Amino acid sequence: MRRRFAFLVAAGLLLGATGCAVTKDPRQNLLEGTTSQAVYKLPPESLLATARELLVEEGYELLPSSDPLYLHTTWRIRGNVDVGASWSRILVQAHRLDNGRTMIRAYRMAYTTNGRAPSHPGSFAGQREAKENKGGGGGSSQAGVYVLGEPLSPTKPTLLRATDFEWALLSRVEPQFAAHLKSRVDAYLTEQKQQQQEAAKEGKP
Repeated sequence: MRRRFAFLVAAGLLLGATGCAVTKDPRQNLLEGTTSQAVYKLPPESLLATARELLVEEGYELLPSSDPLYLHTTWRIRGNVDVGASWSRILVQAHRLDNGRTMIRAYRMAYTTNGRAPSHPGSFAGQREAKENKGGGGGSSQAGVYVLGEPLSPTKPTLLRATDFEWALLSRVEPQFAAHLKSRVDAYLTEQKQQQQEAAKEGKP
């Protein structure tokens, strides 16, 4: 796996050098970039078991799946739905390769809501009250049960690679190799910083 990742580290560092950043933190961007094409010697069942643990730790609830190599969660809601909230769910697919290794792809579906639609009467609102009032000799009633409006979202849900989750999975199943990647990335960033400082001293752009 180390030989495989020697190439991935170089590719990830090249990605960072070209300025194609995915996260605000350059270090985290490089770490996640090097794991986006990870190939494991572990069986998919073992990797997915660890993925389940991580999802539960992050506050997600797993849904049943008919595919043993696929995990998906319910929506995790952060914030107040009545005012504004962030919704997200995770999808994880394990791919069993011909060489006996496993590749993991994780995706995050997310969107933001900014309050609810106006409340509205339920489908059978007022019927029970009207019958009770009629039997008691009272007049007809318009009272009914109102249903809360659906959460409003100004945009459609987005589906993106959850590279942060893939990095968390790698860190859990290969902690020593994750530490090796961190040291490589730190060394690269230190070298880049020194080169920028030297260029600034020489008056280069």
